[in-house]
Amino acid sequence: MDNAQTARVPATQMVPALSMANRFGKYKPMEEKAVRKVEVVGDELSYLRQRREMLRSMTPEQVLQVIEFHENLNVFQALELAKKEKKLIVPNDVHDRILTETKVEYSAWVGTAVIYEAPDAPFKDRVVYAWEDNEVEYATTFNIPQQFRGKTNCALVVEHPDFQFISLGDNKFQLKAAEGSVSLLEHFSNKSDEWYKYDKRFRIPTGTPKNKTDSTRWLWRQGNGYVGLVARGFGGYDVRRGVALDYAPSGAFGVAVF
Repeated sequence: MDNAQTARVPATQMVPALSMANRFGKYKPMEEKAVRKVEVVGDELSYLRQRREMLRSMTPEQVLQVIEFHENLNVFQALELAKKEKKLIVPNDVHDRILTETKVEYSAWVGTAVIYEAPDAPFKDRVVYAWEDNEVEYATTFNIPQQFRGKTNCALVVEHPDFQFISLGDNKFQLKAAEGSVSLLEHFSNKSDEWYKYDKRFRIPTGTPKNKTDSTRWLWRQGNGYVGLVARGFGGYDVRRGVALDYAPSGAFGVAVF
């Protein structure tokens, strides 16, 4: 696959803290299934978008009363679960408020997909992210909308339910986004393992490195391009404020749905 880069694969057996069971509700381990080649459309899409905004109107404590956490799911299984149950995968900004404004701790994939290129490399027609997990090769791709091609040191962001990974076979997946749902995040931080300010909408690190404060977030990112979901609840410096944008989607963590 052209422009593919072999990426670091973190431990894929990391399990969310079991102490979260009572706070998130029920745990439902899920067997691996093929990703459906369909997308959410029509009234269902509008319904899930409304639920996304509903979560944003709640306090973190209220959110914890209504979301459900499911453990041991990779990104593709998490999306299949959400599609099957017609539920929303909780976005990063909601997780950020839970992790920084309550004492709850957990690790999970979140409903915020991010696409970026290597530092100083412009967006071309697509981004390819490739990795190996247990001697199996995987790849995710995203076709860059025309209006974003040529831009550098930026990230593209799309939130669930406005995206889906479509299986292309042979462990290759294409990220598809609903029309008009992709946002440009300028001044995306191009250095990993640093503290940064974050944008107010998605709460993703941007700008130049800063000192650690309550209003900064620790970033992990790839040195090459990436197509995947934000992961939260990881890191040795500050688990609550770490924003991981370098984990392989085949990693089996957890997911919160509403």
